Amino acid sequence: MIYTLLFEIWEDPDSHSFEWSAVSEHGDELRKKVSPNSVLRHTFRAKSDIEAGQINNEWHGWGGYEPGPWPELFVTSQDVAVQERYLAVRSLG
Repeated sequence: MIYTLLFEIWEDPDSHSFEWSAVSEHGDELRKKVSPNSVLRHTFRAKSDIEAGQINNEWHGWGGYEPGPWPELFVTSQDVAVQERYLAVRSLG
């Protein structure tokens, strides 16, 4: 079975910097502290960290993604369950 997570790309309008990550409570908390005025620009689903990096690069028009020298991390059913529980109670406000 192939599992995917929901990822988001956020832009800080003040610094024009971007942040992308899988949706998670921890990720939302960090983004709100570091870039409280960030605007959601794009969402996508990916089955691994490398696929997510490639989709992020393509969205920005940066070409191919060059991952580091580590094994590809694939999404598990447990990852999906944790994200789905958080999405059920998530507030973007």
